[in-house]
Amino acid sequence: MISISGLDTTGTLTAKLSLVAAHLLLEVLPSWVKGEIKPRPQDKDRATYSGEFSKQDGEIDWKLPAVDIWRRVRAFDPWPGCYTRWQGKQIKIIKAVPLPSEGNVDIGQVVTLNKGDMAVGVGTGDGILGILRVQLEGKQTMSADEFLRGQRQFTGAVLPSEQ
Repeated sequence: MISISGLDTTGTLTAKLSLVAAHLLLEVLPSWVKGEIKPRPQDKDRATYSGEFSKQDGEIDWKLPAVDIWRRVRAFDPWPGCYTRWQGKQIKIIKAVPLPSEGNVDIGQVVTLNKGDMAVGVGTGDGILGILRVQLEGKQTMSADEFLRGQRQFTGAVLPSEQ
């Protein structure tokens, strides 16, 4: 059994599951070669289908609840990544955490948080998404605090919601 933490992403789970799969393969493969394992078809009534993701699936809709956006940030890491736009550039949200609302914060509004590593948050349809790490288009990944030091006008901006 694999436990999934609130810090896990698709990338970290892929690494964990690949180790489990490698061990299982070593256990099962000899029996398969000997003909001791009989394959069974998958039960089509219990199977589920997931379509392929596109880059556009990573665009953040700030009208969603903070917890849903947080889950997408984790699910879409490393690809396609979650992003928004500001001043004509893409900003990837690398690491975030959902928080309850603090007063009147409009959807997409960037607010200062001053909560340890969380220097900034964005208003959502339900709560605030506390931002920990970001990547501005063409730049390296950095903490939200580092980003704000170089982009002071980011606070107070209203980020667009997906249409």
